[in-house]
Amino acid sequence: MPELALGGVLEAARREIDRTAWRARNGIKYAKGSQWAPIGPTPSDTVWQEGKAQLRRYRRDSPATFSPPVLAFLGLVGRAYVFDLWKDNSIVRLFMDAGFDVFVLDWGEPDEEDAVNTLETYLQGYLPRAVKAVLRETGASEVSAIGYCMGGTMALHALAAQPTLPVRNLVVMASPVDFRHLGPLIDALGDGRIEPESVLDRSGNVPGALVRQSFKSRKPTGDLVQYANLWQHLWNDEYMEGFQAIGRWLQDHVPVPGALFQQVVQQWIRGNGFIEDTLRLGTRGAPLSAIRIPTLAVIGERDDIVPEAATAPIAEILTGAPVELLRLDAGHASLTSGRKAVKVLLPQVFDWLARHSEEKT
Repeated sequence: MPELALGGVLEAARREIDRTAWRARNGIKYAKGSQWAPIGPTPSDTVWQEGKAQLRRYRRDSPATFSPPVLAFLGLVGRAYVFDLWKDNSIVRLFMDAGFDVFVLDWGEPDEEDAVNTLETYLQGYLPRAVKAVLRETGASEVSAIGYCMGGTMALHALAAQPTLPVRNLVVMASPVDFRHLGPLIDALGDGRIEPESVLDRSGNVPGALVRQSFKSRKPTGDLVQYANLWQHLWNDEYMEGFQAIGRWLQDHVPVPGALFQQVVQQWIRGNGFIEDTLRLGTRGAPLSAIRIPTLAVIGERDDIVPEAATAPIAEILTGAPVELLRLDAGHASLTSGRKAVKVLLPQVFDWLARHSEEKT
């Protein structure tokens, strides 16, 4: 027994010595900017483009088995490559493996020319034209839309004002509809302590750095935890791949057009327009009762960016649509990345979409 115990201690010591050497190797590579996870590893083609917005279709190895095709998009504050983070955690790859034809709408990075862009620019302009491009590419008559975070909120606003858009199904993931639960910056904008014009930079846009800081303020110790985990797993190349991909996306926020931001503050935040049902788009009202398509709302129960209190009311405000809530013991980022997303959440989303789609013959 003592010899066995001693052998176990020696083996553990050897393993830790090896890991320390691998930590040193990977630490040097990390400091030098080495790439474990190239951006957008899944092959795709740009099939439509207007302004800064572009639509990518992901290349399948075989024909899709389900229709309609899937159109996924994020909000205006993050990068669309969240849907294709790294090869073992690519949402678009998993959707294709499940039998769907997949497109991602990237809103692009606004500059000074785009400061005048409004909700109408994106929701009455780019989004309908991107949907039309998907239909042209596939020959389908409808799409299934997936909106992550602000992307889902934008989808709700667009469909409320334009219920005849050819969208058969809607999936919203961590998408806020009650803006009273989104933290101190949103509260300050809501009660007038901060005016939206005061946060615009010289380009007329909300700078990406401010967007990033507003998210960090929701979890101020996040960086400490992140780097503690990095040291613990620095020896593991597979961990480094995911760490780099997720960390890069969490730090990579884009500016928000100034004109659109002022609309969002007035309609979404101060007016709490989704809860009060007072939304407008262009010259028309956008009553949420106009949305009648099947809707799946994914909620992270440990989401510190968009908490459950901000997302769950969707079941009450979509009075004309069949709504299902899918709750997951997960945070904001882990709805789209990590083992829970791949093994638990996404298979349920695939199953829901398959039940609301048609098998191709």
